[in-house]
Amino acid sequence: MARVSRKNKAQEILEPIEHIYNTAIYIRLSIEDSGTNSSETIETQQYMVEQFVNAQKDMKLYSIYKDNGFTGTNFQRPAFEQMMDDVRDRKIDCIVVKDLSRFGRNYIETGYYLEKIFPFLNVRFVAITDHYDTLKNSSSDDMVGSLKNIVNSLVAKDISHKSATVLHQKQQNGEYIGAFAPYGYMKNLNQKNHLIIDPVTAPIVKEIFKWKLEGMGYIMIARKLNEKSIPSPSVYNFQSGRYKQKTVPTGRATMWQGQMVKRILNNFTYTGNVTQGKTVESLCNGLPLTKKDKKQYVVVYGTHEPIIDEETFRNLEKMSESIAKQNNESRGKYPFKENIFKGKVFCADCGQKMIRYKNAKKSSKTRYVFLCNQYAHNLQLSKCSKKCLGEPELINAILSSLKVQVELTFSLEDKLKKLKSTKKYIRKQKKIKIDLVNTEKLISKNLLLCSALFENYTDGTIDLVEYNRLKSDYLKQAEELEEAKNNLRKAQALDEKILSPQNEWIKAFRREKDTTVLSREFIKLMIDKIIVSGYNDVEIIWKFSDELAFLTEFVGGAA
Repeated sequence: MARVSRKNKAQEILEPIEHIYNTAIYIRLSIEDSGTNSSETIETQQYMVEQFVNAQKDMKLYSIYKDNGFTGTNFQRPAFEQMMDDVRDRKIDCIVVKDLSRFGRNYIETGYYLEKIFPFLNVRFVAITDHYDTLKNSSSDDMVGSLKNIVNSLVAKDISHKSATVLHQKQQNGEYIGAFAPYGYMKNLNQKNHLIIDPVTAPIVKEIFKWKLEGMGYIMIARKLNEKSIPSPSVYNFQSGRYKQKTVPTGRATMWQGQMVKRILNNFTYTGNVTQGKTVESLCNGLPLTKKDKKQYVVVYGTHEPIIDEETFRNLEKMSESIAKQNNESRGKYPFKENIFKGKVFCADCGQKMIRYKNAKKSSKTRYVFLCNQYAHNLQLSKCSKKCLGEPELINAILSSLKVQVELTFSLEDKLKKLKSTKKYIRKQKKIKIDLVNTEKLISKNLLLCSALFENYTDGTIDLVEYNRLKSDYLKQAEELEEAKNNLRKAQALDEKILSPQNEWIKAFRREKDTTVLSREFIKLMIDKIIVSGYNDVEIIWKFSDELAFLTEFVGGAA
């Protein structure tokens, strides 16, 4: 039998690498799995998948994305969403997971990603233990993958159903299943799911009920608590070690708010009766968190020591219903006006969203104003200055600013058309196209050299030291070429999207040039935020301000 040379044998075994995949490792661990199986820890998954990727000659690790404590029944997960953003930006063209269930347990959505989205984006998908690889799969493999997705979905629904059944039974038994005890109580360390009085905060709860019975409003009570320097529930839980987070709460959570007071006053649990089941949610069926009617609450009486007697709670409930009825009747005198600026107006001092309030006068005229919520809840201790912005003044300011923006837009559009017609600019764009073609040729050549390198090592043409040195050089060159290609593509995109009379910013302001009446749709489309720093002193941040600044600089610098 003729002897086969090492070189020919290597050529028979090895196939040239046509493409090196920028690979993402995706790892997920749901709450149900956490700590229940040592083989399913985040670290174990990561080690297994990393070992697999490192062993593949056609894969180069780009990044690792971890969703720890997120269900697989939907795809609203931060790391997954970041990974998909990188996929759309063409930073990634391969995704590797341990198995299909780590990617997702909803077979419809999982199948849509595998069969529609990833093929459209030219993304390779690999599930290691399921032996699933979209680059190598046959039609029978696709069918097996679909069946596994269905099984994973059924498993998720079964787990969800069993968990819901157990929790409902605990509610029926009067066991408190909330993550944190209500303010004024703490969990009994010796008896799980049982509430006991917190000697520090229970007296504060009694004071809150007392002040409300005396006729104080929610905001007035919150303001009084802040003036007394009583820590808010979030701050108190952090200080007492009940929160696992390591950083101090920030923003609104640092102080008492009217809504916090309202939740306490409406909580029947303070009468010594566990009240649960106020909301319903089904992750496996995609049902959002929904509030239930009071008649559907699960109430078990006499489960723990009361802070407030039931008679006091009922009297307060009747008083609140009477006040609510009067307010509703009063509101009926004035027509409802939509808050078109909702979520767009911010305090310059604390950065919080400002709240719109209605001032009703005897003349049946109403005036809407925006006030800083933090200042309203803490007049003496707030770091925010007093500020008030009238809605009519805000509308006038926006319309005036819009007129200036439109005039500037048309001026820049004319200058841009003239600039892009110059020979110098045209030559520059042609050079970018030529450089991009040449760069892509160099990338192809680099891939061929990488493919041949391993073959040269296996047939003894080069030793291990030389192989590692050349491999490092080729990988470095590949990164430099990819960066150069990305920069050239950005320059092309800049010319097509920003430096174009048809860019989104110019089209938006051209479309709104005759606007005289503001709408919610206009505000959402055109304005990023409105910052208030004094009495009717506003700064309007338009959504296209970055494009405006760049275009102004570009046109000015080229003039």
